[in-house]
Amino acid sequence: MKVKGGEVAFTLGPEGCRLVSATPVSGYTAKVARAEGWIRVDLAKGEHGTGVFCISHEQRTDTWEY
Repeated sequence: MKVKGGEVAFTLGPEGCRLVSATPVSGYTAKVARAEGWIRVDLAKGEHGTGVFCISHEQRTDTWEY
């Protein structure tokens, strides 16, 4: 999925979420956080960016601008 700050790709299947790639555009950084049942990728520049979430038990992805 393309978002402000770059592009993130997940696979979402019976085993849950798997991060395929996180590619920030120039000037942005990628940070990945994981816990059982979800993955969050932040593509950020300074204090602003986009959080991209994959939530296994809900079988969905979501984004959040900050």
